[in-house]
Amino acid sequence: MIDQSKIITGSAGPARGGPARSRRDLLKAVAAGALLAGAGTAASACGGGQAAGAGSGTRLKVSLGWVTNIEFAGFWLAADRGYYRDEGLDVVFRGGGPNTPLPHVQLASGAVDFAVDPNMRQVLEVIGKGNDLVLLGAQFQTDPNGLLSLSKNPLTRPSDLPGRRILSQQGTQPLLQGLYKANDLKPDFQFVPAGFDPGALVQGKGDAYNCFVTNQPITLETKFGLQRGSGYEVVTYGALGCPAYANVISCKRATVARRRDVVVKFMRASARGWQDNLADPGAAVRLVLRKYGVDLGLDEKQQNRQNALQTPLTESGLTKSKGMLRIDPETLTSRMYPWLRLAGAARLPDVGKAVDTSVLDEVYAKGPKL
Repeated sequence: MIDQSKIITGSAGPARGGPARSRRDLLKAVAAGALLAGAGTAASACGGGQAAGAGSGTRLKVSLGWVTNIEFAGFWLAADRGYYRDEGLDVVFRGGGPNTPLPHVQLASGAVDFAVDPNMRQVLEVIGKGNDLVLLGAQFQTDPNGLLSLSKNPLTRPSDLPGRRILSQQGTQPLLQGLYKANDLKPDFQFVPAGFDPGALVQGKGDAYNCFVTNQPITLETKFGLQRGSGYEVVTYGALGCPAYANVISCKRATVARRRDVVVKFMRASARGWQDNLADPGAAVRLVLRKYGVDLGLDEKQQNRQNALQTPLTESGLTKSKGMLRIDPETLTSRMYPWLRLAGAARLPDVGKAVDTSVLDEVYAKGPKL
């Protein structure tokens, strides 16, 4: 059942939820590729919920892959600055978390109109199993998955991988094996089970810690007083030759066919918000603390630092030339699919079926700046 207390609107109203724990709570099963194409019954049993501020436009429900913190900065800016309202939309965001059905599950069940999923592979595999979903764009051009290490024993390039003790959560072994295989290396790492705090790395229980580069490095800075380059190092999977998109935005293919104008309007307003976040990351932090995440007990310094770390990941050469949220089918086919298969991904769909670039082509018909 969807927790109706985790619903906020693009018009007004704060999000509600418990303490903002590490997103790895949510993704333990995801990393192992534990995917169910028909797992939508729990979400479909719940109604659409009551929005915290009803608008007069077309109502859209959007499921997010985590709690309503700064991770979704661009969406908050789009909502608060009236970009959805300008398009005639009344957008309701549903925050996620460990006990909430995954966004694409809610989407497949018909409980929401759009999904923002942290794990691209999972959505692709679900499409490969016959679900009528399609990727429209990606918030993160660079997947936040990465490896933390201490500066005295750094891991920053593929040649540093052999023989490492890697601290990570159970279920992530296939992901790590794929990382090694993609670099033509024997997966000779020693897997060391760990929780969601990188303290075990500082204590010397491993040589590297599997992390989100927008999250655990902040813990090393605030809790242990370490600084990047002098105390710790961090590298994304993409920089290690294993790129992926993350926080992918999807809807049902039938929605694009039947309500294309609405889909274009939602993507255009969202893109404007993410464009704004590049220009002024602090604005979204203020919104989260005062409105959208007001009940989450968030720390202002941490949220500012998280947005500073994540904002560069939302931009790429592709977004600079063609606009925010873009997905490149060729990159997906030639660079992302091969290593995902090495990590155990099965039934990856034809990219032409899985991705619809035409919506953002229409959004950016007049150029990459909105």
